[in-house]
Amino acid sequence: MKKILITGATGFIGSKLAYKLANRCFIVHALIRASSNTSSIKHNNIILYEGDLLDSNTIEAAIKGCSQVYHLAAYAKNWAPDKMLFHKINVEGTENILRAAKNNSVQKIVCTSTSLVFGPSNGNVTDESRMNGINPYTEYDRSKIAEENIIHQFLNHRMDIVTVYPTRVYGPGLLNESNAVTQMILKYLNGSWRLKLSDGNAIGNYAFVDDVVDGHINAMSNGKNGSKYIVGGINISYNNFFKEIDNIIDKHRVMIKIPAKVALLHSKIEELLANRFNRYPTITPGWVKMFLDDWAFSSNKAINEINYSITPLQIALEKTIKWIEESKN
Repeated sequence: MKKILITGATGFIGSKLAYKLANRCFIVHALIRASSNTSSIKHNNIILYEGDLLDSNTIEAAIKGCSQVYHLAAYAKNWAPDKMLFHKINVEGTENILRAAKNNSVQKIVCTSTSLVFGPSNGNVTDESRMNGINPYTEYDRSKIAEENIIHQFLNHRMDIVTVYPTRVYGPGLLNESNAVTQMILKYLNGSWRLKLSDGNAIGNYAFVDDVVDGHINAMSNGKNGSKYIVGGINISYNNFFKEIDNIIDKHRVMIKIPAKVALLHSKIEELLANRFNRYPTITPGWVKMFLDDWAFSSNKAINEINYSITPLQIALEKTIKWIEESKN
């Protein structure tokens, strides 16, 4: 059976990808940290390799015998006590993975980036041809932009690398920071989330997790070497996203408007306290500024080239809400 390495296999997307590939009779080598919760990837075809993206020896052990690599692991949080952590994990870590793949003659690699690297859409719909070179909002997207250069360097070494760019992913699965949209839906359902930033009309692109997982697999099977694929979903305003939820649950809940200046002031205080007392912030100024912009994306290239498909929003939300309700029992 074909052996595949997955980094980030205990994450929101990675755990579902690992399990799906294992069910298809692939042998999955999962590179995990010592502190990782592996309960979501217990499967006879998944072999755990304890290691770190910054430790070349553990990467070499995990990648041995693998013909394909899915590189999803990243530091994708709001904040880090050491800002260089974003660069170390997301840039240096990617370089270590690609170097190990080259040393072990891996046939193909799918790297997971983020749609944030393309910048806000500013009234347009962004596709893969548009990399506007704006100043990044956060250390996370700064590091993922730098990661692009690392991938390009290894493409010049004639390696077969495809990059996928998920948008705002939601759906059944681990309720971690990468699954913030589902956590927001859960809180909205139980009545503890009523906030909207500014007028709530900013556009986001919301992607169902099952579609994104299939997008990774299709990128491995059909993606062209060096290609970039946005694996997204539906472009919709924050207000209308929650109206869709209201229609499904047959309730209307009034949202409380948080002015942009108030949100920015709160985020600056949160960041100040985080830096001074090493306390993780609920939000930082960069993320507030990001959510004030429009982020509309097109997945047409992925649809046309790798047979990517998008679950209709109502169906995806119904599945997510059903999973949330069933998880309570």
